[in-house]
Amino acid sequence: ECMPDEHAPTLQNIAADRDWWSADAGRHYHELAQWLRGIAAKCRLPYSQRELLDLTRRYDARADRLSRRAADR
Repeated sequence: ECMPDEHAPTLQNIAADRDWWSADAGRHYHELAQWLRGIAAKCRLPYSQRELLDLTRRYDARADRLSRRAADR
């Protein structure tokens, strides 16, 4: 017999996540990008730093798209 996973999503949690996602996803991606910039600033490996900064640019672009989409609703 399989025991229920305490982290398994419920329908209520899925709906709440979807509502949060549509309202705050852009802001959250901007926060993640800022956090990654801080990590990149501490990174001494040029290739890894470049990868982190590339990821921040993609997250900022995604945040802008999501924010525009949320504003159009």
